[in-house]
Amino acid sequence: MLLVSLYPKEGMAQGLTVSVGQATASAGSTVCVPVHIIGMRRMLSMQYSVKWDSKVLELVDIKNFRLPGMTKENFGMNQAAQGILTTLWLDNSIKGVDLPNGTPMYQLCFRVKGKAGTSSVVQILQKPTPFEAINKFEQFVQMSGVSGKVTVR
Repeated sequence: MLLVSLYPKEGMAQGLTVSVGQATASAGSTVCVPVHIIGMRRMLSMQYSVKWDSKVLELVDIKNFRLPGMTKENFGMNQAAQGILTTLWLDNSIKGVDLPNGTPMYQLCFRVKGKAGTSSVVQILQKPTPFEAINKFEQFVQMSGVSGKVTVR
């Protein structure tokens, strides 16, 4: 996993990184990749988009939630067939959530449609849903994504 060094911009709190894991799977199988969080300190909310190659992968499930209050309802699925998933999470307790660096927040499970030798990058992007992360002190937190990859064997 590649870790990104983050430097806070003026008016922003320390950074938050969402990082997708790596996997190798056979064509026709189902594979799950974890989505990890780094820098989760007293967070109240975050939003972002996830993108993959829909010719290689088909989203079939989102599971194993580790963020308080996170469920499948936190994900916009209307563009999943095109390889786009939007994400919005809020801490309903309004106390702020801490998680150890590298904690898997959830897993994305895909049916592998691609042929052997193909792959798909799974990216954390700010389009169509822009990056936004806010901590308990109502400060915007700089946010970035680290891509993962599913390789078809």
